[in-house]
Amino acid sequence: MKLPTGIRAMGATSVLAILAFAAQPAWAAADLIVVNGDVRTVDSAKPKVQAFAVEDGKFTAIGTDEEIRALADGDTKVIDAGGKTITPGFIDGHTHLDFGVNMVTGVDLSYIPDKKTWLEKIKEADTRLPKGAWLLGGGWDYTLGEGTLPTKEDIDAVVPDRVVMLRDIDFHSVWVNSKALEVGGVTAESEVPEGGQVVLNDKGEPSGILLERARDLIDKHMPEVSETERRQGLLETMKFANSLGITGVHDMGDLAGVHDYAAIAADKKMPLRVWYGFFEGDPKVIAGAVKDRDAVDKVMAESGEVEKKGPLLELGYTKSVIDGVLSTRTAYLQEDYSDQHGWKGKPFTTKEELAAAIRASNENGFPTAVHAIGDGGVTLVLDAFAEAAVPRAQPNRIEHIEVVETDDVKRFKDLEVVASMQPNHATGTIGKYITERIGEEREPRAYVWHSMLDAGVPLVFGSDWPTSPLSPLTQINDAVFRESPFGLGDGPWHAEQAVNFDQALHAYTQAGADMTPWGAEIGSISVGKWADFVVIDGTLADPLDRSIRERKVEATYLAGNEVYRKP
Repeated sequence: MKLPTGIRAMGATSVLAILAFAAQPAWAAADLIVVNGDVRTVDSAKPKVQAFAVEDGKFTAIGTDEEIRALADGDTKVIDAGGKTITPGFIDGHTHLDFGVNMVTGVDLSYIPDKKTWLEKIKEADTRLPKGAWLLGGGWDYTLGEGTLPTKEDIDAVVPDRVVMLRDIDFHSVWVNSKALEVGGVTAESEVPEGGQVVLNDKGEPSGILLERARDLIDKHMPEVSETERRQGLLETMKFANSLGITGVHDMGDLAGVHDYAAIAADKKMPLRVWYGFFEGDPKVIAGAVKDRDAVDKVMAESGEVEKKGPLLELGYTKSVIDGVLSTRTAYLQEDYSDQHGWKGKPFTTKEELAAAIRASNENGFPTAVHAIGDGGVTLVLDAFAEAAVPRAQPNRIEHIEVVETDDVKRFKDLEVVASMQPNHATGTIGKYITERIGEEREPRAYVWHSMLDAGVPLVFGSDWPTSPLSPLTQINDAVFRESPFGLGDGPWHAEQAVNFDQALHAYTQAGADMTPWGAEIGSISVGKWADFVVIDGTLADPLDRSIRERKVEATYLAGNEVYRKP
């Protein structure tokens, strides 16, 4: 067999160092090599290297610049990383991409503290939307700036002639303009669904804020979105994820949503990998979803994309919700809320109903993910898993786990349940409401990332976007430093639960891969895996320092193909 020129010139020791390349049927020069990098592989055999090679969409060698340059010939693309940090493609362990489409195609006000900038972005979005289209999106948080709710008059001043409806950061309120109220026929006397409220101003008129299901008054008048428009919006949202270094997501939506992804894959346009979970608690519907899973598998097999890019889409798991959130005191606690005596929340369903859903999911080959934020909710879910889980290929999991009993941490390990947690959910509460809700005595049991790792519990990180930033670099920063992104509080909050960069990176890459059937194919920069990787626009300090907050993604690659390049 013929070796590339560089290899023939090397000594025996160097050649042996790259013999992994010989796993191919015959020696061949790499399609792509990346050299002069600060490569964080998330591979324990070689956690940090300078360079790697890619052939046919997979990593074929990792090592020193000298070793990898030897694998090139005149047709090889060479990327000199200039010392920049390179990581495996990020895998977000908890997203709702469909929920965030409007923030990509409409307006995103997340983490912007001042109303003036909100209105500028709303006006800008208005100029690029076609006539008659509704302006949707949101992510606004009034507690960051003036501390008072915005009004319909605020939007009217910049967009008076188009329906504007913007969700708040927690998805519990919407901010609308007068045109939206007019279309919905919303008045002070409007009847709203249970739990909803039309907030009135000092004149007794709708202020422009609708709470909970009061938004239904306007939602029901929303223009139909065509199948083509819906899928195009989803594709734009996936590309937005690529811009943040994301090459894989554990997405959660309704059962029908997976078929939109399948259609995009059939068109050979999928720019990331999707492990899809659907919201469902009815055992009969869960059993029926096996047909949907088979249909998606058939589409993927016929697309021919799996052979070229690796696994891209699978209907993988079910999703249930046992409680609400701490901010609105709907999370289910073991003891009363510190700021509302006599109330500890209530579970949304019984343990028996949840156990039936878990059993139906597992028996039909679906692991299940359960939203549980309060310690009462977490205990209930663990009890249900202990009673109802049956053997399956992938692990069951609990989402969020914002407060947990100390003894229950060990139960995660014993029951082989994964802890799926979101770093920004912790930092976003610092100085805002966490201490008020649970009191100082319970604080050490909140957002216990390090305790999970110490107990040997698999820890997966994600964003829960669009309720918190989709950027993995932001989430990793929050995991390592546990500081308020708004400058609130007094430095790191319970720093004993922080993790280091390597732990956070693992939780945002290989750990997410290991929850799927794809753990041996993606998740790290390792020989034989699909070449998903991210080039950061600078070099991350080792150990990590707060300069990570200035870093952005320069480029993202899926199976060796560039899917994003910073403009």
